[in-house]
Amino acid sequence: MLPICGKCHAAIKSGRLVSLCYLTCSGTCGKQYHYKCADVPESLHEHLQSVPGLNWKCPECVKKCFCLDSDSLNEFLGAKFDELVGNLKDIFSNLKTELIESAERQIKDTLPECKPPVPSFSAILKNKTKPAIVIQPKNPEQDFNKTKSDIASNIDPLNANIQLEKVLSTKNGGILVGCSSVEQNSRFKLLAEEKLAETYVIREIKGVSPRIKLVGFSQAFEEAEWNDLADHMIKVNSSIFNPKSTCEILKFWPTKKKPKVYQALLQIDKTSYDRLMAAGGLFAGYDYCSAFEGLEANRCFNCNNFGHSSRVCKNKVTCPKCSCEHELRNCTSEHLKCINCVRLNEKNNSLVDTNHAVWDHCCPVYKSAFDKLKAEILSA
Repeated sequence: MLPICGKCHAAIKSGRLVSLCYLTCSGTCGKQYHYKCADVPESLHEHLQSVPGLNWKCPECVKKCFCLDSDSLNEFLGAKFDELVGNLKDIFSNLKTELIESAERQIKDTLPECKPPVPSFSAILKNKTKPAIVIQPKNPEQDFNKTKSDIASNIDPLNANIQLEKVLSTKNGGILVGCSSVEQNSRFKLLAEEKLAETYVIREIKGVSPRIKLVGFSQAFEEAEWNDLADHMIKVNSSIFNPKSTCEILKFWPTKKKPKVYQALLQIDKTSYDRLMAAGGLFAGYDYCSAFEGLEANRCFNCNNFGHSSRVCKNKVTCPKCSCEHELRNCTSEHLKCINCVRLNEKNNSLVDTNHAVWDHCCPVYKSAFDKLKAEILSA
């Protein structure tokens, strides 16, 4: 049966081979057409028959290729996009798993034994808060052994029901005695004052308490308001503090990243420290302040030297930023100059870098004060 032309619907006849007299559409219809009906120039006849992969589509099939409606096109592209996203998710999921497994292997090979973390100084402070009694001879020439002998002959720990935990020598022949409880310390002090007061000076030291930094105050508080603020925090945070808790604000200043958010350095008792660190923060009014371990060298906000507070300072006011004689809030300088390093250079005729603020933790004077504080804590 002869093929029928898809355009004129006539049989395709020829004296030559039939396959050379018509074209077959490579589109979806698959119909045959006379070369003349297909509007294909005679010069292309041989090419269509002889060149592999060279196909021809009828006008109807060509229209179907270029006349996709928007819904069909969106559906097609959406399906392809979902398929691509799914493939990418699988690739990244496998890659993430491989990277995690590789990192775990490297860590395991590099660190076969993990050392316990080094405790922070605030953690060390927790165990150094018990008070002690210092007995100092009025005679500065007296040695430690004489002081120890006098105490032993006048105070018998066994008869007084006192358990000693620490006995250390101090300068000028003095001795430090620490008992196992606050009540026993008080009893030992009373006995010492009763029997040794004529030749010795007896005093109680409270030790060094843990320090915590609170961040999140929405307003600044002047130094005169610090005691009231500390009392307020004790009252409104009953789950952390009790009526016998101690809380002292040592410093109050704005944060660097958010100048309108303030932070405070607190010194509190051991029990409150444990509770506050477990809670993670406390309330000051409607402000919730996050708690962090804090250890800062005590700096005077008047002269910016270390070792004393502005309450007792008699030196000139000095800017901690530029070292000029004005308060920080009045400073307009963009140049940093550390007054403590300036003083150090003048005193030692040295060339220490001064291009930083006094609060910079890289400052050699700050480092020295910080190291001194750490030494006091470790030897307490």
